[in-house]
Amino acid sequence: MKKLFSVALVLAMTASMLSGCGKTISSTDTGAAAEPAAEASEGSKEEAAPAAQESGETEEAAASSDPAVTIRLGNFNADGEPGQNASLLFADLANQYSGGSVTVEVHNNSEFGNAPEMAEQVSIGAIEACLVCEATLGDYDPRYHLVPMPYLYDSYEHAYAVVDGEFKDWVNDGTLESKGLHNVGSWEYGFRSLTNSKVPVKHPEDVKGLKIRTPQENQLIYCMEALGADVTQVTFNELISALKQKTVDGQENPISTIYNNSLWECEQHYLSLTRHEWESMNLIINNTFWESLTPAQQEAIEKASAEASASMRKEVQESEAEYIEKLKEEGMEVIDVDINEFRAQMDSAYAKMLEIPDVTQEMFDKMMEIVENARK
Repeated sequence: MKKLFSVALVLAMTASMLSGCGKTISSTDTGAAAEPAAEASEGSKEEAAPAAQESGETEEAAASSDPAVTIRLGNFNADGEPGQNASLLFADLANQYSGGSVTVEVHNNSEFGNAPEMAEQVSIGAIEACLVCEATLGDYDPRYHLVPMPYLYDSYEHAYAVVDGEFKDWVNDGTLESKGLHNVGSWEYGFRSLTNSKVPVKHPEDVKGLKIRTPQENQLIYCMEALGADVTQVTFNELISALKQKTVDGQENPISTIYNNSLWECEQHYLSLTRHEWESMNLIINNTFWESLTPAQQEAIEKASAEASASMRKEVQESEAEYIEKLKEEGMEVIDVDINEFRAQMDSAYAKMLEIPDVTQEMFDKMMEIVENARK
């Protein structure tokens, strides 16, 4: 039934796009919507020019003879969010580095559905690519479920050392590929924090009794339950209405998502910088499609992805302080908390990780070892 639903959804979206509905931004588009990518890639273009000159290549000679391909890239970010900006940059660079043979169409705002739906469409080849977090990838390789465990990382740099290093090596064994997916690389999403409409959350006990929305991700559910919240699942595209209608008291998301979705307009008076979970958006490509690309195209995509990742990571970190100040200006009360107080409440959340299908004690222990090794 799940695959039939996805196929039906894809057919419906295809009809919509053919009739002119839906938003599509390709790497060859011009105009205001594409400006973030163009601006962000200027440095990359300047850096690439000397290399071409040194090799004696002209701009015309760099044009590719590879077959033209189009990648439909889905993400759930709103305009202006770091994930969307990075997607536009990736589209621009993939086209540039492939000599024009790779065109990327960026479809944001959950146009292709929520994260699990996008991942399934990529796995069956209904679309070529998407950006999804590790909790979604855990449905295809259970080891990914362990990346976003609550209060696992000390800093952004610590998290990057894990996912770019030993963890990446650990999962590079063909498991995702056997499910139709190829992970090009980890980008960023950010540390998540808590907002609500009722009380300033300063200590773990302040969360008790609050009705908190989380996505359908076990790690977040276990975290909020460990703090005593009444947890409910609402899809992201229904979150705004749920907050406005007070179906839920609060929610948790990265700071950029909180700001770019104007959650202060949804009675979210309090922002507590709980930083309870980190995860990243990963560039996932259909494996059959990936294997059909030429080596030069694969290299171009990997290079563009690495630069988009670096850009997104920089933007997420640099924008957090700015967003927090803007949220204060919009009237939200921002509360710093003692992270260690909250981390001390996570024993039950860690124990429940072993209830996730196919997650074993051996996997859990290996992940904790990787995290500790990256801390040294």
